[in-house]
Amino acid sequence: MFERFGRSARVTVVLAQEEARELGAEEIRPEHLLVGVLQSAGRGLAALLGAHGLTVDAVRGRLESADDSEDAQFDDDAEALRRIGIDLYAIRAKMAEAFGRDAWDNALNKSGRRRRRYGHIPFTKASKKALELALREAVAHKDSTILCEHLVLGILRGGDPVAVGLITEHVDTGRLRTEIIGSLDAAA
Repeated sequence: MFERFGRSARVTVVLAQEEARELGAEEIRPEHLLVGVLQSAGRGLAALLGAHGLTVDAVRGRLESADDSEDAQFDDDAEALRRIGIDLYAIRAKMAEAFGRDAWDNALNKSGRRRRRYGHIPFTKASKKALELALREAVAHKDSTILCEHLVLGILRGGDPVAVGLITEHVDTGRLRTEIIGSLDAAA
């Protein structure tokens, strides 16, 4: 399937992997694909998405605020443990002293496995589904190449709650779908 990806769609996948790595994710999720699209979209799609407020900064801001809520959860957990005599902040400081200042943050992710610092990062099932649906969108529109527009349509059809939620904060998905299809038809 990857051989059918146009240049910007290929760049999107590479950027999605970089975004996932930057965020310390174990897998490439649909929201990483969305950020990749926003970074690599051509002028027409970028203008269409930007007109609705869908920009790299806006989406990254929301993803980072989700990370901030995880930090708040750490604070809540630390407070609960403090009540029974365990100082999580002291443990974190000792780890930093022994293993380096980023030891705590780099040691484990949510799944309990080591974070990937290099190499291939796999796609989640939802991301694979979005990519497959992008191919189906390209075929349905009789396009021989998968474009960033098809990737957005695949993300929308995939229905991942995080990625679609990031989009619906800015624009109705039906409206966006119609506008993207219109731009594909106009370019044909």
